[in-house]
Amino acid sequence: MENEYGLQAAYVILSMAVGIYLTMRPLTTYLLRRRLLELGLWNEQTHRQMEQDNQSPAESLKWGLILLFTGLGLIVIHFLPVSPDSSLPYGVILVSAALGFLVYYVLVSSRNKP
Repeated sequence: MENEYGLQAAYVILSMAVGIYLTMRPLTTYLLRRRLLELGLWNEQTHRQMEQDNQSPAESLKWGLILLFTGLGLIVIHFLPVSPDSSLPYGVILVSAALGFLVYYVLVSSRNKP
């Protein structure tokens, strides 16, 4: 019975985290832009820079790689013979997500080299 609720709780927590992120990101961007306007630091270059940050394809690549590697980690966990009390699944997920970050870093840094 506990195993059923464990996965459902993970989905609820993940949904809440995504919801909080999707709510806070536009709010903090608005507050930053308002503060820059109040200080008189808002100009065309600042506007272009903020638009580039929002539309960067590297951001989509980063999250795609992290989700891909985390999914691969979950698939690996499925085939590992571990007890329910083991902390090995957490380690596999964290290592696979870290590999996703590292692959992203290598791809972005190799693309930026002249």
